[in-house]
Amino acid sequence: MKVSILVLSVLSVLILACNKDKFQTKPSISIKSISTDKVPLNSNLVITLECTDKEGDVQDSVIVIKNRLNKRVVPTVRDTLRYTFPFFPVHNTTEIVLTMNYQDILSASNPPFIPGSTPPTRELDTLILKLAVRDNAGHTSDTITTKQIYVVR
Repeated sequence: MKVSILVLSVLSVLILACNKDKFQTKPSISIKSISTDKVPLNSNLVITLECTDKEGDVQDSVIVIKNRLNKRVVPTVRDTLRYTFPFFPVHNTTEIVLTMNYQDILSASNPPFIPGSTPPTRELDTLILKLAVRDNAGHTSDTITTKQIYVVR
């Protein structure tokens, strides 16, 4: 009798643990697509994110941190950007399309010239972007990182 009660208790705990919600209060994001890894002069970069959130209230902003990887260190501009987005219907899963214009994606304020280049050519900005989303309740997702992105100067 005691053994059957113990077995039933263990089974009940296992069943309840397996039915745990797959969505969390803290948003979760992943990169669905990136338009290009080499951004031409005066072009946009489009990143599509897939976001899941238990409450479905990811309607605050996307936070972008630009990390310049070039070996020659120069002053940078606007290393952290925050994009607010329009109201979305409440859904547990949302697709966010982030369009960064050329001026926003630039990193170096005055990129150095490539030594020996004729005509003189400026170094590309080599970046990785760190992305996170924030929901209306103030919860911020984990930070995800893009592959290397090159911005033509």
